Amino acid sequence: MREQLADRTNYLAFPHRLDRPVSGVILVATRKRAARLLSDQFASRKVHKIYHAWVTGKVQPHELGRWVDHVRKITGKPLTEIVESSSEGAQIAETQASLRAYDVSANRSLLELSPQTGRMHQLRVQTAHRGFPIIGDLQYGGNRLLAEPIHLDGEPHSTRHHPPSESPEMASQPVSEAPPPSATPQFTASEQEIPASDRELKVSDLEIPTSDRILLQAHQITFHNPSNGVLQTVTASDEPSESV
Repeated sequence: MREQLADRTNYLAFPHRLDRPVSGVILVATRKRAARLLSDQFASRKVHKIYHAWVTGKVQPHELGRWVDHVRKITGKPLTEIVESSSEGAQIAETQASLRAYDVSANRSLLELSPQTGRMHQLRVQTAHRGFPIIGDLQYGGNRLLAEPIHLDGEPHSTRHHPPSESPEMASQPVSEAPPPSATPQFTASEQEIPASDRELKVSDLEIPTSDRILLQAHQITFHNPSNGVLQTVTASDEPSESV
């Protein structure tokens, strides 16, 4: 990014972050004032974020809606756990969850998740806690990703091979292989109303990364542009013409 923007700025700052295995859109400030204003928006929860996640199984309507849990980081480990509200170190975690599609052939659901808080591994631990972990998320019980990556553009890419994780938590986690998706996944609506446009989603509509990734994408973010104060929405597929 420094090379790409070298003719415009020598300043880059990240007002928020994504977990290492998560893909998608992230804001980058190219001026100190913009960085401060964006950080203030995140701190006051004025930024709206939407994530897409492929999870194992068929998620039922009663399992969706507003999720309210209490989480805390496990001491000495890069993990978060669900705890009682009275537990030491507990922080509230709120997420709005809805179903976009269900892939019958692979028995997996595409969820749209809008976190209202920003806790460590919030979406990952909340989905796993409800019995449908994110695919590829071995840390929280998800199935291992298949070796063949599928990309948004539909074009074949070379498969990269990665060494196994040296993390004790990753190495000790039992893993079951996910069933291979058919060439044309079949989607059906559950009891919940799903827009027709969403029912036609294919696995390739959410980029399936290689084995060091999980099927969680920061799909969309809405914020006030620090340059002019205008409410702006950017999705992972957009290519903005200018930085903020």
